[in-house]
Amino acid sequence: MPWSPRPLRSVLALAVVLAVATLSSSSAPAASAVAADGPNAPSAAVVGATVSTAGAAAATSPETQLTHVRFGSPQSISDSGVLVARALGYFQEQGLDVETLPIQSGSDLIVPLASGEVETGGGTFSIALLNAIERGVGLRIVADKGNSRQGFQFSQLLVRKDLRDSGEVSQIADLRGRKLAVSATRAGSEAVLAHVLARGGLGIDETDVTVMGYPDMLLAFGNRAIDGAIVIEPSIAIALDRGLASSWEQGYSGEAYGGVYQAGILLYSGRFAAQPDLAQRFMVAYIKGARAYNDAFGKGQGRPDMIRLLTEQTTVKDPALYERMQMAGIDPDGRLNRASLQMELDYFRNRGYYSGGVDLNAAIDTSFAERAVQQLGPYQ
Repeated sequence: MPWSPRPLRSVLALAVVLAVATLSSSSAPAASAVAADGPNAPSAAVVGATVSTAGAAAATSPETQLTHVRFGSPQSISDSGVLVARALGYFQEQGLDVETLPIQSGSDLIVPLASGEVETGGGTFSIALLNAIERGVGLRIVADKGNSRQGFQFSQLLVRKDLRDSGEVSQIADLRGRKLAVSATRAGSEAVLAHVLARGGLGIDETDVTVMGYPDMLLAFGNRAIDGAIVIEPSIAIALDRGLASSWEQGYSGEAYGGVYQAGILLYSGRFAAQPDLAQRFMVAYIKGARAYNDAFGKGQGRPDMIRLLTEQTTVKDPALYERMQMAGIDPDGRLNRASLQMELDYFRNRGYYSGGVDLNAAIDTSFAERAVQQLGPYQ
């Protein structure tokens, strides 16, 4: 993610102990850093209950020793399931002390997960992940952590507003030969662009693709340096507010993936997954957090309180943006869209970016989420 986490009390420098072989991503850094001491949990009540981390601690016996679990993520909106569960004390209910460690991107998460610096994290389906799994480090995709779908289209292909207003770009085919931006090539954002373009019968090689960060995309829209871009929230809302770009249904990423684009995934390290009781308790709390999020943004129950919580817990600090953003979809039962992940994998293979033998069966373990739903009951 392009937005840096807020200043923290201490920083833990992580030395790279595992080189991910064959990874060639134009945006992947050579090393990753994990910052310690994530945001303090707010004391605000959410979803009609006066719940605070202090109250949750009081509900736990003083003699109870909480198990420390580290969660690495960019602390974006799609991380809300974990951040909400932490703030509302759901992890403490399960005997867990979850520390959130900000990282810069999903690719940066692979090394600390593989080396044991973090037990779990919020990432993306990537070539780096596939290479790590192939090397036998035991990483597992265990649940949904953010998707783009109807009503929650937080990932879109935006087109420069003047092009849409003039009618120069009225359909996807009109993007042929135009300059389009993605946050990274040989990665998910490139795959999203390719699948959106395919809806209009256009190949990605028929366009001029460039790489830039989301803030730079806004500047490029303003000076007409790009014609379109794959953008995520809150940059979508900002671009629309400033009249820089237009949103159109043809650019929805969810529609390009058959209804749901699996943007974010919850990952377990091999060591964490091998501790089934601990990993299961984490998942139960996570599902409860995802359901509180859906109550707020799907049903409107406690929405103002949830917005206040997320302004404290995520990198989106302006409460007004939450009223204009397309929020990330988070499945209340943790269900993954395997078809979306398969489309991503097929794209990597077809482009020659990945030639290894890992398939989805080797990468995914939904048993933790399924047992959590059995314990909690299906979301109503």
